[in-house]
Amino acid sequence: MKNIEEVIGYKFTDKSLLRQAFTHSSYVNEHGGDANERLEFLGDCILDFLVGEKLFYEYPTADEGELSEKRAARVSRNPLARIVDSLHLMNYLLIGAGVDKKNFSDKNRSNLFEAVVGAIYIDGGLEACKRFLERRFYPKVVPEYDYKSVLQKKSGDKYPVYSIAAENSGYSATVAVADKKFCGKGKTKHEAEIAAARAACKALFDAE
Repeated sequence: MKNIEEVIGYKFTDKSLLRQAFTHSSYVNEHGGDANERLEFLGDCILDFLVGEKLFYEYPTADEGELSEKRAARVSRNPLARIVDSLHLMNYLLIGAGVDKKNFSDKNRSNLFEAVVGAIYIDGGLEACKRFLERRFYPKVVPEYDYKSVLQKKSGDKYPVYSIAAENSGYSATVAVADKKFCGKGKTKHEAEIAAARAACKALFDAE
């Protein structure tokens, strides 16, 4: 627990909350205790609120749609999963004997980050969460250019159609739009689709 507190930069008053945040449901099924799913739900709500509040003041002229897009780019599963990976938080997650952490998706890893936020909120309140995000969240979040949304908006009535194929090292994706096809590869289906959409945007709209 001391190692986790050093990594996340927050010291818990109630250590049981820290343990719960790092307890997967598969571990509970075998050993009992409380899983982190309820903390994950709460952390998701807190993260949405605090990031939304920060964006509200940072972008005073942005409308609701712009703010929603900016928030989504920061709190979606991909950036959260990258933070979990960069902090090596999966090393501390308690799991069942039949579960392989290597198979955890971006969604599964992002759930862990949300559980940590939920635990910090209960233990220390909103101000503690804000300090945690300032130290461990905002410096690591680089909003992604949403190639899939851009491609869809600029394609008009020619709606892009994606197809996915599994490969040994991941996935390949093909997107058909404007009677043309563009390909991309990635470790996950989502990454492959983004790569294909990026290739299409670059070719069709000169988007980087």
